[in-house]
Amino acid sequence: MLRRCTRIAALAGVVASLLTSTDVALAQDQVVDDAPYFKRSREGWFWHQDLFQNKAVPPPAASSPAPRSAVPTQQDRDLQAFEDFKRDFERAMNAAAQNPSEANVVRFLEIYAQARAKASVLADTAQSLAVRMPWLDETFDGSRPTQPAAMAAFDTILMQDRDQLLREMSRSWGLYFFYRQNCAYCHVMAPQLKMFQQKYGFTVYAVTLDGGVLPQFPQSSRDAGMAQMVADALKIPSQHFVVPAVVLAKPASREVVAIGFGALNMDQMADRAAQEIRLRDQRAGQSSRTAVQALLGAVPNLTAVQRAQAGAPSAASNRRRSTVIDSGMVRMQG
Repeated sequence: MLRRCTRIAALAGVVASLLTSTDVALAQDQVVDDAPYFKRSREGWFWHQDLFQNKAVPPPAASSPAPRSAVPTQQDRDLQAFEDFKRDFERAMNAAAQNPSEANVVRFLEIYAQARAKASVLADTAQSLAVRMPWLDETFDGSRPTQPAAMAAFDTILMQDRDQLLREMSRSWGLYFFYRQNCAYCHVMAPQLKMFQQKYGFTVYAVTLDGGVLPQFPQSSRDAGMAQMVADALKIPSQHFVVPAVVLAKPASREVVAIGFGALNMDQMADRAAQEIRLRDQRAGQSSRTAVQALLGAVPNLTAVQRAQAGAPSAASNRRRSTVIDSGMVRMQG
């Protein structure tokens, strides 16, 4: 009996020491909570423990609104007037659409007349500024002019650029021509494509879908799945792949681009081919002169802002020009 009591007392002492050591270890772990996880053995061995899960994330600092000017500018007043006018216009239009009574329609027509007047003033002012400031004139940025003689010069220069680009691109691009002998449009298309080939030097790979041959392309190949492959590459369903079909192809990159389906003349094929090539190759035709440079003698590689900065006169030049103009007027009056 005495021996059993001694054992019980010894076990109680061991348990008490273990509990004391556990409390001490936990206290130490709490103290060294910021220590690396491999030094906190009481927590176990967690390879995927998130080291930042107990970190408090500070809330984002509230951005203070930008200070507004106490005195509204002219632009602020213009924008507020525009918002008021737009609200009145929409209300009048919606009211007239919902209930087209005479009063509602008259109100809408009155405010619509004001809108047309504002638009007319805007157009006239813009045209006046464009006349006085060439860097703002759209005709100096490559747009087609309205004067007949300038229009003819513009078209001539564009055609020269297009032709030179196509001759350069014929070295790396070719054309597929899909047709049927019993297709009337194919007989119309073949002579145009032949002239296109002779003018620009493109290699034309003619493919007949029914085995018949057109006179312009006697060496045509019989279709052995080429039409389906090209249609798949163009993502065109086979039932919509109609003839005549002209497809631009680049063997080096195995790229195919549809030029057109149906009868096209030579100029239409040239315009579409040049457009597609320019869209896919930004460097295409760099050696050829641009239309704006050829028409205006402009300095190349200048943006609209740079041209504006280069063309905008300084204050000193304005004074010198004013003096010259004044002296010229004196001479004309004398």
